[in-house]
Amino acid sequence: MQTGSLRAILPGCRGTSTSTAEQFPELQPRPESAYHTAYRQPGTGRIYDKKPFRFEVRKGRVYHWCSCGFSHTQPFCDGSHRNPHLKITLKPIRFVAEETRVLWFCNCKQTANRPYCDGSHKKPQVQEQTSVIK
Repeated sequence: MQTGSLRAILPGCRGTSTSTAEQFPELQPRPESAYHTAYRQPGTGRIYDKKPFRFEVRKGRVYHWCSCGFSHTQPFCDGSHRNPHLKITLKPIRFVAEETRVLWFCNCKQTANRPYCDGSHKKPQVQEQTSVIK
């Protein structure tokens, strides 16, 4: 049996040598990042929760992930960043689901891989801060 056929049968198993990016497409840069400046905005939002949010996205649907941490419909945007009294400069991250699958979205808003969780909520500086959800 050839190694190529093993990859098709056993993706991600030891010895099949598939890259991490092939196993987890969410680790690859989003195609939208070339067109939307929200992917490159500096800073991070308010810590809403110290654990990620599991959600099944549907192929072809457009989602807006809240990057400011003020939305009442976390992890997605409800337009709270537009409130002039809050003076929020962060904008939501827009993305289109390429396939129907379960993804883990960052709720601490400290991720370097927006909008997905990268484990930043486990860092001591995040754990020491207070979150909206206790």
